[in-house]
Amino acid sequence: MNGSCRFRFPVPDYEAAFPWLDSPPKWRLGSADAGSGVEDGAWHCPHEAYGDRDRCLFHLDPDERPPSDRANVSVRLVETVAAANEESDPVVSRRRCQFVGAKFPTLDLEQREIGGGSRETIDFRHAEFGAVVCRKTEFAQPVDFSGATFDPGAAPPADPGTDVLDPTLESVPFGIDFSRATFSDFLELKSALFRRPALFREAQFDRAVSAGHARFLDHASFLAADFDDLAMFNDALFRRDARFQAARFFDLADFKRACFGGRVNFDRVLCEGDLEVDESDFVEPPPDGPVRSTPAFRGSLSADMAVVTGRLSLNRVAVADDVRVRDAELSRIRFESPDTGGETGYVDLSRSTVNRGTLGQPAAEGEMLYDLYRATLGDVKFSGDADELLSTRIRILRTRYDGFDFTDEDSVDLSRVDNWIHRFEVDPMALPCYCGDGPEHVGRYIIDDAVCPRHDRESDNAALQATYAYAKNGADEAGDNVSAGAFFYREMRFNRAEYFDNALRGDAESGVLGRVRNGSRWTRSWLLAASTGYGELPYRVVVTSLALIGGFGYVYWNWSGLAAEQGPVEALIFSFQSFISFVLGPPGTTTLVQEILSAVEGFVGAFLIALFVFTFTRRIHR
Repeated sequence: MNGSCRFRFPVPDYEAAFPWLDSPPKWRLGSADAGSGVEDGAWHCPHEAYGDRDRCLFHLDPDERPPSDRANVSVRLVETVAAANEESDPVVSRRRCQFVGAKFPTLDLEQREIGGGSRETIDFRHAEFGAVVCRKTEFAQPVDFSGATFDPGAAPPADPGTDVLDPTLESVPFGIDFSRATFSDFLELKSALFRRPALFREAQFDRAVSAGHARFLDHASFLAADFDDLAMFNDALFRRDARFQAARFFDLADFKRACFGGRVNFDRVLCEGDLEVDESDFVEPPPDGPVRSTPAFRGSLSADMAVVTGRLSLNRVAVADDVRVRDAELSRIRFESPDTGGETGYVDLSRSTVNRGTLGQPAAEGEMLYDLYRATLGDVKFSGDADELLSTRIRILRTRYDGFDFTDEDSVDLSRVDNWIHRFEVDPMALPCYCGDGPEHVGRYIIDDAVCPRHDRESDNAALQATYAYAKNGADEAGDNVSAGAFFYREMRFNRAEYFDNALRGDAESGVLGRVRNGSRWTRSWLLAASTGYGELPYRVVVTSLALIGGFGYVYWNWSGLAAEQGPVEALIFSFQSFISFVLGPPGTTTLVQEILSAVEGFVGAFLIALFVFTFTRRIHR
């Protein structure tokens, strides 16, 4: 099964050649499988030598290839695979599809179909590729690029890497282009090395994609790609931006232990399985050969307007800057034990809907801030050190609730802050700024409204009133009546503050009458708060009643205009009697004024007694 090509590829020392791997890879060259082509520690080429040369066309050094055939290497590749598929012996067919260690300065398969009619793998392990043009190419059988190197040479001039973000480009000036390619069977990219921007824009992956330990040293774009099976990018390195905008994952999308030096972008992604980014690193690259000269990472993650019907898992990630998951729909999120390197991390969940999940704090030093501006929370729990005041690390502003339980036994204890849930005690200037974010907000696949957390999320009285109104409604739906009462009281507090601001600084349309009206509303609201706590604090009714009894008793005793001959104790008893009933005083000792005051006190007393019954009953029901 060995051809006349004299090319031999020594089996590498995988521990030395791939130091980032924890163990020898399963895709390594070996002699265990039938048809592996490995004999005496080297892989033997199965193809025939080219002309009078001692190597086949695919293993000839590019400079040794005749000029007339340099452009035909891709054509010969398609023909060779087609001939291999016609072999009746599956072992022979497997060997003829092997191109291990081949050199392709140019691989041009644009709008071609390669393979078909066989399940044997087109084997490009350890191959070296220069320019790759596979736009609209169909790979009709499994393809293995494990350990291959894609290096088309110097980067294009003028802003390298920016065009990869543009979804409207039809002709991309980069050397590694699989745009709109179709991979009908398995695609292996394990430990592949891409030195220049790699485009898989709008590619179709019908079967599983395995890119574990792949190295993308420049931009990688999978914009609008369609993954119909597993998408495995575990332990991959993305030294610059990784773009997955508008991609569709039918099954698991695995990015566990990946390293991101730029922004990994999942904007508008539709993931029908789990999207796992556990133990990923946005701070430092791994200590392996190809990236030792890389500066410290400052990567971050964006999943704006994503829809994840499985779970978005971000456990034990190392975060350098921010994580944005805005306007998303998440069935479940897990963000446990993040590592911020002792600094402050930031997770923006504004306007997202989270049905279930856990949002945690670093296990060591540092803190993680969660922005829930206009978010909708379901069964979400917060974890961390219960001794710390975690509620101040959560921005709750106009947040809605759908099954969230304020009394759940998590690490956020609202009783320590007296249910003031809006107190996000973080300097706004310490938050990241999204203003003028450039390409983050350009293009049809990317979110347009930045809503900068530093400038565009004001916590004025109207916003805080809505914040506590939503919290009250959420607590009512969850059956947490005690919290609902506390939130209602705070809602009315900010409603009263709004009246006060309108009374002092009313607009021109309201005029003087409008200010007077708001002043009257503020006065009535203040009296209701002081006397009853807006119906939520029965003890205030008792305190108000005692103060009223004491005040009238003092008047009865010490006001000379009443001409009363009563001592302080008698006056206090008379005031108490007047408070609970219409008592006109001892015969012959009362004056008209005293009788009027007693009647007034009796009327107010009856009102306060009824108010106490109402507030006490309301409190008991809660």
